[in-house]
Amino acid sequence: MNEKSSSRILLTGGTGFIGSFLGHRLLEEGYRVLFLVRKKERNSRLRIQDRLSKISPETFKKYENSWEVVEGDISRPFFGINDAKLEELKAEVKTIFHCAAFLSFDSSKGAQSYRTNVEGTKNATELASLFNAELHHLSTAYIAGDRYGEISEDEFDVSQSFRSTYERTKFEAEKVIRSWRDSGGKCVVYRPSIVIGDSKTGIAFSFTGYYKVAKFFWYYSKLFQKKGANGIRIPIIIPIPKSATLNLITVDAVVDAIYKLSQRAESIGRTFHIIHPYPPKTQFVFENSMDVFGFSNVKIWPVPLFAFRVIAWLGWVLSFLFARIGYHFRQQISTYVPYFDGSSFFKYAGVKEVLGSSYLSPSINTNVIETVLSYAIKNKFSDREN
Repeated sequence: MNEKSSSRILLTGGTGFIGSFLGHRLLEEGYRVLFLVRKKERNSRLRIQDRLSKISPETFKKYENSWEVVEGDISRPFFGINDAKLEELKAEVKTIFHCAAFLSFDSSKGAQSYRTNVEGTKNATELASLFNAELHHLSTAYIAGDRYGEISEDEFDVSQSFRSTYERTKFEAEKVIRSWRDSGGKCVVYRPSIVIGDSKTGIAFSFTGYYKVAKFFWYYSKLFQKKGANGIRIPIIIPIPKSATLNLITVDAVVDAIYKLSQRAESIGRTFHIIHPYPPKTQFVFENSMDVFGFSNVKIWPVPLFAFRVIAWLGWVLSFLFARIGYHFRQQISTYVPYFDGSSFFKYAGVKEVLGSSYLSPSINTNVIETVLSYAIKNKFSDREN
């Protein structure tokens, strides 16, 4: 990236999960940050203030004069920024971090996913061209879709199928980025795996992925733990693929890797998997999650992968027999089951090459799981209260 004193960084998605932590890190490192906000969001500045102050009240106070908001809309050409402001920014903005995305897995919201994830990225490339700026694009490791086995950072389109609108539109967004790069654009693509809260504080501003599954068990914990007529708790059996791992990575580790990679000239034009080098066993994650919820009657049942998939499918079918719990099961369990089978292994050779031993990720241990879930429970798994 360019010298801190001579330019400002434009950041999209600054009120989102990773974007807010990245904005905070950039401020800590001495950069001046422009947060792109929608014109209709009158309280957007307050939301950014809230995010930054929650991450670190001390840092927020220290750097409150180092950031500002810019009104715009990523779904419009040049982000909908007015001409006068564009001219002003053209001279100063030489780096754009594009973190804005629509994370819904709901197929009925495909149009909004395409507008935000694909058209928004196309508009980001056009703005970067206008500014002659580097474009740092936040993607996802799961543009790999339904692929299994080892997946390298250089692999992209291998005729994979997609399990959600989110995966498909993020794949299409990367296609836009690659086309722009091939025409001379300067870009870096970051593909994180399943992101959870800060390793020290548990703070998170989005409760998707792992949190969705955890929320299901938290919500029904009292129901599941009711005693039977003889005073014995009804046991809960959770099937888990044998030896499966779950690639969870804390948001502070993700942002640390993104920032360090963005500082290296050899990162330009490349794609990086931002994943945990030593992901925890899925069984370990579930056992510790159930402990946080106070379950004493849960048994993890290791099964072969094919059996796990059959059981998951049967669970989805049977869920239609139960109105309320069945709906929640489909929304919070079935949608995310493919991410828990441990069949995909993301290689990170590029990250190791560029960062070496400076690529660090906190161990996903009992303490981290308790920390991130305690924060989620405190906020009732809702970002509305963050």
